[in-house]
Amino acid sequence: MAKEERKSTKKREDGTQPIALPGIRRFQFFSNLRDRSLTTNLNRLAMLGIGASLALDVVKPIATGLPQTIYCYECRACYATQDKCPMAIQYQAELNVASRVGDHTRFIEAGGMKCIRCGNCVSFCVVHLDLPRIFSRGQQRVIEAIEAGRIPRNRIVEAMHKGLFGRQFIDRVAAWLEDTEQA
Repeated sequence: MAKEERKSTKKREDGTQPIALPGIRRFQFFSNLRDRSLTTNLNRLAMLGIGASLALDVVKPIATGLPQTIYCYECRACYATQDKCPMAIQYQAELNVASRVGDHTRFIEAGGMKCIRCGNCVSFCVVHLDLPRIFSRGQQRVIEAIEAGRIPRNRIVEAMHKGLFGRQFIDRVAAWLEDTEQA
């Protein structure tokens, strides 16, 4: 009997629903305590997913040796470098993001392999990131990925035709392409 009384007191009746405007009642479907067990577990699962994705966003750049990339706001202030970049790289923030997430193809397409690390873009960075160091590490990782065969050969050939490899990498990439062509 006491159990039945508890159940009836936990359920919010239609007349006791909160009033949003005079004459209009707002129904709160998850406000009944008997429905909360499912939502509590769903909330916990959602928070676990959010926590795991945030942990990956932080752990991956640290593990790859690029912890500074976490602090990039992606404000695109470095795009103002376009006139001052000797290699005409237009999207420095793209290079930073591609370095952070390990997207080698995106790094190549944004012109990261042409960067000579002159530092002209650093003065535009709101957070004062060491962009030449970040881009240098990104270039090293791309070369490692090319030599390990993690980037499709056709993407590398396209990038070579578009002129997306700078002078310091072109010989090494061309030698790799010759080696893979013969194999």
